[in-house]
Amino acid sequence: MRAAITLLTVLLSISSSATFAFFPSHPPLHSSPTRLFAAPAGPALKQKVTLKSKTVAPGPAAPKAKTAEPKTRGEIETEDAPRYKVLLIGDEEYVEEHVVERMVDVVDDLDKKRSIEVYYAAQKGGKGLVGVYPLELSEFYVEQLLRSEPMIFSELEKEGKA
Repeated sequence: MRAAITLLTVLLSISSSATFAFFPSHPPLHSSPTRLFAAPAGPALKQKVTLKSKTVAPGPAAPKAKTAEPKTRGEIETEDAPRYKVLLIGDEEYVEEHVVERMVDVVDDLDKKRSIEVYYAAQKGGKGLVGVYPLELSEFYVEQLLRSEPMIFSELEKEGKA
């Protein structure tokens, strides 16, 4: 018991000396309570300002610079991107339901009724016009129809060709 009290006394003295090492009892030198407040205000002073200006006698006016003619833009000639026909190639092996459904899924502006018309035109005449689109979009549609399972054959043809 006596050893426990001695040990407790030693530990308390060590902890209190460690506390003073981290938290000193005196304030730091750089802080003072007078710096926390603003200086007292003094009497308001007004300054007198005098402006002097020179009067310039009118003389001959300087010649005005000539303004440049406004630049007009030339006519901008634009040219439409070449357009291509997407043609469905008729095949006896096609299943009407599959071809019509796939064309509606792939081609954005094609509805089921128009898709059926294209299918029958392709079966009757060999080719059916799906639509006329810019080159990249036409290539995309042909590629997507070809990737169908079973494949749907179509081709591109430049719009100006007969």
